[in-house]
Amino acid sequence: MSIVILRIAAALYAAAAAAYIVYFARPRHKRSATIGFWVLAAAFLVHAAAIGVGCSEFGGAEFFGLRGGLVLLVWLLTGAYLFLQRYYKLPTIGAFVTPLALVVLLPTLFGTPGHPGVAPATVRHPSVTLHILSAVGGVALFAIAFGVAIMYLLQEREVKGKRFGALFSRLPSLDALDQMIQRLVRAGFVVYTVALVAGTITATAVWESAWSWDPQQVISLGIWILYGAMVQLRHSGWHGRRYALMTLVGFVILLSSMVSLKIVPGVTRHAGDYGPRAAEVSQ
Repeated sequence: MSIVILRIAAALYAAAAAAYIVYFARPRHKRSATIGFWVLAAAFLVHAAAIGVGCSEFGGAEFFGLRGGLVLLVWLLTGAYLFLQRYYKLPTIGAFVTPLALVVLLPTLFGTPGHPGVAPATVRHPSVTLHILSAVGGVALFAIAFGVAIMYLLQEREVKGKRFGALFSRLPSLDALDQMIQRLVRAGFVVYTVALVAGTITATAVWESAWSWDPQQVISLGIWILYGAMVQLRHSGWHGRRYALMTLVGFVILLSSMVSLKIVPGVTRHAGDYGPRAAEVSQ
């Protein structure tokens, strides 16, 4: 049932993407942006229903696999964009975010969800839930920053080339994009820090050790250090093109690292090896 609901959400994502692209192509048609926003909001709610049904069917186990991670990533990415749109009123960003969400969601629409290696009782432990939501939430904010960084580089090319045409008029100013990248990276870093703290609590309770040199722990710490350095470099005066490029490189490193962990079997015990104490922790 959850896969059917998810496909309905995907259809709504496609409709929202189409509306935002129409607005980007013809900014005078402001109604397209309004339609895109409300259709995207509907997709977000239907997607939430799919996640809820999936949790009731599989006990939340699917979120330990690549498919479940992508499903959750798209949902949180959409929620973050809807929240930002209410405050920043920059619908042109929707023409970049909604197609990205749809592309990420498409591979999850086929196959059977679930991950039999994870005990449902363990998944329902509060620290595990907080860890997963905050980790994926941080990645979602980094993903939006990635999209805004692409917009910055496109706008910079228009300005430097003195091509003040259609693309220039449709994109926000360089200053606005630069500030948004900085705020998204900083917010993502804070949320991702919460994920590491929650993960440490879970690891201590389940494995009796906060650190075990597990590949996912090492990569997660490396990503945290990378984005922490980006936050610090911003305070040191980094901005503009080089900060946008660093945002792009950082997200590519993050995404490739996390996908590699999920597709290589047995490389990390975060895929389901929670040991004999898992049942005790969940009680």
